[in-house]
Amino acid sequence: MKSIKAVIFDMDGVISNTVHLHYHVNKKVADRLGISFSEEWNQKLQGLSRRATVQAIVDKSGLDLSDDEFEQCCETKNSHYIELINQLTDKDAKPGIRSFIEDLRGIGMTMVVASASQNASRVLSRLQLLDYFAGVVDVTKLTRGKPDPEIFLKAAEMVDVSPAECVAIEDGDAGLTGILQTEMFSVGVGSEPSLIRADLTLSQTEELTVEVLEKALNKQEKTLF
Repeated sequence: MKSIKAVIFDMDGVISNTVHLHYHVNKKVADRLGISFSEEWNQKLQGLSRRATVQAIVDKSGLDLSDDEFEQCCETKNSHYIELINQLTDKDAKPGIRSFIEDLRGIGMTMVVASASQNASRVLSRLQLLDYFAGVVDVTKLTRGKPDPEIFLKAAEMVDVSPAECVAIEDGDAGLTGILQTEMFSVGVGSEPSLIRADLTLSQTEELTVEVLEKALNKQEKTLF
């Protein structure tokens, strides 16, 4: 069997219970532009960068914003988000994810975070999980955001592991689309219908265990051990 050498995590909705925070800050941008914003739409925007998210909301509004107005929307989103994440504690990790991460470390697995959030390290620190990871991809140095696979390939490159030797975990359509363009074993966690495309699909993070992942990998002649 082929050994898996690294597990790559998206953050929002996989590690951190922060999807609802994005909903609140995205809604502030939508309110500012005079359009409605739903939790369903918020879920579809999961994995997009801050600017791409704001652009999607602006496009829906039909408004022709100046560069300054667009930047103000981006700053509104970020400043409110920082206020919210500064209130996070270790209790805001997704159910079961801490034990999964601890179990992976227990078997010596290398772990990397590939999040579109520029605040990923800050969130992970608030959750007291940052030290478990070998690295966090610096999204400011990427040329293309999700659904492009660049962020996942960069994560593998950071720890000198080939994509075929990685597992990548996502809860959003854009992120999973990126993973599926690589040789990584894909895991989709959550209620987004498009996650059924993943090699392993689970409805919630509590179902994600080393045993469940190993069983799915074995079906493709791969192993965590």
